[in-house]
Amino acid sequence: MTADTIDRQSPEPFYLQLSRLVERAIDAGEFTVGDRLPGESELCRRYDLARSTVREMLRNLEERGRIKLVPRRGAYVIDPDRSGWVLQVTAGFFEGEVDHNKRKVETVVLEAKRCAFPEAPAAALGLQPGQEGFLLKRLRRLDGELALYSENFLLPELENVVRGSEVMEPHGSLNRVLSAAGYGIFGARRSVEAVPAPPAVAKRLEVPAGSPLLLVTSVSWGRDQQPFDFYTSWVRTDVVKITVEAQAALDES
Repeated sequence: MTADTIDRQSPEPFYLQLSRLVERAIDAGEFTVGDRLPGESELCRRYDLARSTVREMLRNLEERGRIKLVPRRGAYVIDPDRSGWVLQVTAGFFEGEVDHNKRKVETVVLEAKRCAFPEAPAAALGLQPGQEGFLLKRLRRLDGELALYSENFLLPELENVVRGSEVMEPHGSLNRVLSAAGYGIFGARRSVEAVPAPPAVAKRLEVPAGSPLLLVTSVSWGRDQQPFDFYTSWVRTDVVKITVEAQAALDES
């Protein structure tokens, strides 16, 4: 990598400066697809940074689709031209399509209200039966085409974070607003299944009832391991490409 240094007088966070330096090295061809980046310890020594800063940089580059973190192996450069919503990373649909794939996402908020949650989201968020939370229903277009309908079940204290924020606007990102409020995604568990479109969802996505859709269900938690967002998204696969990456199992012998 180049010998560029971290500007310690700059207000820009160190992890973002390091992200830019590493990304510059990738763009310059110092690292190509499949190459392993220098390890955390080496980056800490080279730039005189804390390990937590280096790890934040790696998470940032993974969310932006530049690298893939492989447990116990390191960070690897991935194909910058891959497309689709990659379910294994913490970045959401908006970040994947807008930041990485440079596509246009427009959102219409259909409903935003405080209400008692159904059993599944309440249990996932650790709420008591009948306890209220904040429900956000949104319809999203990708490059002008209806792409997905989602329902986010959020902790009740997040109502004030979301209302009046960019989330309520056509080009707002829920993940970014939550992260800025201290609810960044540290981990998530997602599942995907093929389902026939329920009549109400089919009407919103303008497809015949019973048409094949993908249903993505997810629960996200922060660094404290406490879940704060449970969502379900019905996805039109003729508009959105969902990517699932696989790797060989590690040899534990």
